[in-house]
Amino acid sequence: MDFQKLKHLLAVVEHGTFSRAAEAVNLSQPALSRSIQALEAEAGLPLLDRGSGRPRLTAYGACAVERARRMRYEETELLRELRNLQGGESGRLSVGFSPAPASLLLAPFLAHMAERHPQVRVGVELGATQALLELLRAERIDAMVCDARMLYDASDLETRALPPLRAGLVCRPGHPILAQRRPGIEHVRRYPVASSTLSPEVSLRLAETLGPAGAPDQMVTLRCENLDALVDVALRTDTLLLGVLCVTRSQQEAGLLAQVPLARDPQRQGHYALARLAGRTPMPAQDALYAFAQARWAEFSAFRPGGRGRSSRQPR
Repeated sequence: MDFQKLKHLLAVVEHGTFSRAAEAVNLSQPALSRSIQALEAEAGLPLLDRGSGRPRLTAYGACAVERARRMRYEETELLRELRNLQGGESGRLSVGFSPAPASLLLAPFLAHMAERHPQVRVGVELGATQALLELLRAERIDAMVCDARMLYDASDLETRALPPLRAGLVCRPGHPILAQRRPGIEHVRRYPVASSTLSPEVSLRLAETLGPAGAPDQMVTLRCENLDALVDVALRTDTLLLGVLCVTRSQQEAGLLAQVPLARDPQRQGHYALARLAGRTPMPAQDALYAFAQARWAEFSAFRPGGRGRSSRQPR
């Protein structure tokens, strides 16, 4: 049925006469009468009894009016919801975070959304970039913050690069490896090495700078996508943690972890990006994610770790 004609029927019922209803809907009275007649013809049933007084609903008309009122309410709610979505005040946002971005952004982003966009329903998926990419393509998440090097040649994605983050090894301050002026891979391999999944390009870079034994598939003994758990292991044991250094910024600034002084390599960096499916209209909630991630990432990329930590032995 034509919803506009149902609105005309509602106007007759709510204003009591055809003349007042016609004025309310900006139609002439004959035009309004024709609209109601067309509606009755479409239904094949009489909706109004037009006697000598006020028009009265038939049983069929009462049923039509009840449904029309529901439809009008839903129309109003739809318009309100669209305006709220446009303003970023409501809706849903599902975000994927790979391990390093999760450790750096997850808690502050959720707090930001709770404070600034409390009516947006936020869902989070955590995992390696490849797993998140499958979720994005299946439209189970709306956007992700992940390893940029895993997204090369992905023409179906719109990506926005984030500044690179310095990478390396960290350990507890009293770790024996800090007694070495410039530890080599032979020193590293004496201890457990923990890391999340690394991109093939980063793996190749480590193998080039540290030798074949420095390739992650040879060097890493503890692999986990939960970096917070790996940080805790590094704090409690002689495990060396491999990854972007700003993940442990607070622990390094507190003197609880120290950077292992490997041979300098300016290309030893983590590269990350924001990504979503190309050709889709972004919602304001997604824009909120992008603005927040880019602002915070500038702080992370500016982090310059200190030396060996408070209790490490200094080289002579």
